[in-house]
Amino acid sequence: MRLGNHLKHVVLTALLACCTLGAPAARAILDEVSWEATRVVRVDGREIKTRVHHAKLKERISAVVKGVELDLVLRYDRKLLWQMTSLFELAAETDISAMDTPANIRVLSRTRVGNEPVGGAPATHWRLSYQTQGGAKHEGEYWQNAAGVHVKSRFSVSDPEGKSRQVELELRDLQVGPQSADLFEVPEGYKVMPLDSGELIRSVLGF
Repeated sequence: MRLGNHLKHVVLTALLACCTLGAPAARAILDEVSWEATRVVRVDGREIKTRVHHAKLKERISAVVKGVELDLVLRYDRKLLWQMTSLFELAAETDISAMDTPANIRVLSRTRVGNEPVGGAPATHWRLSYQTQGGAKHEGEYWQNAAGVHVKSRFSVSDPEGKSRQVELELRDLQVGPQSADLFEVPEGYKVMPLDSGELIRSVLGF
């Protein structure tokens, strides 16, 4: 499976939300509320924008890549990730049970930094220490609004060569409210194909 550069960035955005390559501090404590927003991801000097629908233990990330609609659905509750394209009515299914997700990250400590607005809206800044299921310990920080939404987070990830990379996530145009259950399912009539998690990561990172 070969991915174009922009498509790789979109899939990487999904991986940053769930796996050992980038288990974000913002997801180590679950957003209990449902919302939709534009998510801006900043990594290696690049800025990636996607539309995100979030419910507890579920997330849908959408983008248009060279005129083609791409949707990625993360089902933490079922330990699955689906890459979907309406053009071909296909869904590539990946088992994410071996990846670090909100369901298996252990929070070790939280420290309140203070009140700091994000995008002009009030938020509380926290620093966080957490442990992934493999035992590795990490640190990060996040900003949470009064509704309980993590509107911004910042953390480090390691690339295949062990080099540290800084990643920042920020929500814009946030709308808090219930999300349709259909957003987090494979549409009827789509063909579902298995995609190994290792193959997915190699396709995105090029190794």
